Amino acid sequence: AGGGGGGGGMELMHLTACLRVARTEGDQPEMVVLKAKRGFVTVTAATDGSPQPSVSVSGRNLDAEAIVRALLSGRAAAAQATPLRTEKDLTDEERSTIKAQSINEPLPEGFFFNGSNFVDFEGTVFQYHPQMDRLVASYLDRSNESLRAANDEAARRAAEAGRELAGCVALAKQARVGR
Repeated sequence: AGGGGGGGGMELMHLTACLRVARTEGDQPEMVVLKAKRGFVTVTAATDGSPQPSVSVSGRNLDAEAIVRALLSGRAAAAQATPLRTEKDLTDEERSTIKAQSINEPLPEGFFFNGSNFVDFEGTVFQYHPQMDRLVASYLDRSNESLRAANDEAARRAAEAGRELAGCVALAKQARVGR
């Protein structure tokens, strides 16, 4: 179906589609026949063997891309990237854990741990390890590993969905309007 000339908007009169549909995420997709005519839509199980996915549309001023986008709009939305955690995202419990683990970390020259606090050789007492910034950064780097992997997977799926949409639109634009 190609985009129509003329001044009117797209008028979709009849649509028949054979589609693979999963009712809920994780379900096995099943072939269904979707028919839309005169404002009514019916969905029935495909009965004739295993038909190929297809779409047949009739109307005026049809826009292939708009039809494909409308048909694919019911897909589950791609997962959004989750921002990586920063120091301000640490919970009090995580800060306490990092502090407790820091007593086992090597100290820079001129510092010692007195059993409660970190002390430099001038006698200044510090509540936190002198290299706490490095320890927090290391903790966040480990904590963010799974977020990076999930974000990479979300980006891969979004790119795949984009390629699928572009392919469907290209195929639809190649189709010829029956007269």
